[in-house]
Amino acid sequence: MMMKAGIILKEVTIGELALTTGMPKIGVVLAGATREDLIRKAGQILTSAAQIVVWRLNPYQELDNRAELVNTASQLQQVLGTIPLVATFTMANDADELAEYYQTYQTLVNNRSVAAVDVDIAMVNQPDFMTLTQQMRANKIRLITSQTVTRASTTELVTTYQTLAATGADVVRVTVESQDAQDDVLALMAATEQAHRQLAVPVIATASGKMGRYNGICGQLTGSAVTFGHVGHVGDQNQLTVSQIKQALQILVPIEGA
Repeated sequence: MMMKAGIILKEVTIGELALTTGMPKIGVVLAGATREDLIRKAGQILTSAAQIVVWRLNPYQELDNRAELVNTASQLQQVLGTIPLVATFTMANDADELAEYYQTYQTLVNNRSVAAVDVDIAMVNQPDFMTLTQQMRANKIRLITSQTVTRASTTELVTTYQTLAATGADVVRVTVESQDAQDDVLALMAATEQAHRQLAVPVIATASGKMGRYNGICGQLTGSAVTFGHVGHVGDQNQLTVSQIKQALQILVPIEGA
């Protein structure tokens, strides 16, 4: 355990990757319609500076084919080696999607196909949430709870972090759809720094749009445990490349005293 401003910071390991204070880990979002496309993109990530991969499930065409889903996840893990794979799924809008949401996650969890899953806060109150989290604990798979907001003040974002942590998550993540608004990104950064000092779990801050780059390279200052970039055409092209992020983080180490 590590002490932080009077709080015992919970040490969280996703796969073999430890989320600790100091320099953030570098992540990439992986998305693709087919197994072949995903495997090809994973190969590009493997040769980069990326340390964690978030697999966005929604574009994948075989979600209703459980055997193929598990097979794809297994092959992705083989390609990525020690780089942990985190599954994320955009929250459901109707009853059919709700069932698919949890069935997909349960398939991956029960087959130990991913190192962590990201559950949107809107899905936490669903009856299947408790069953899923019990299965995750049994299989030693980490829980990330997250929320995406459009506009919010620093105080509101701190409250969001606190609400996410209250779900019992191992890691909490807040994303601001900044639409290139400087004030939104600054509010997120300030809130993340406060939440990092107040909460016992690792926090992750992400912001969309080109202004989100500033948040991405200031993780050592704000306490964000992971920052995201892109590799070639893999990931959000508004973000910096993972190599640029790595260089920026290394340059900023002595300035931020991390």
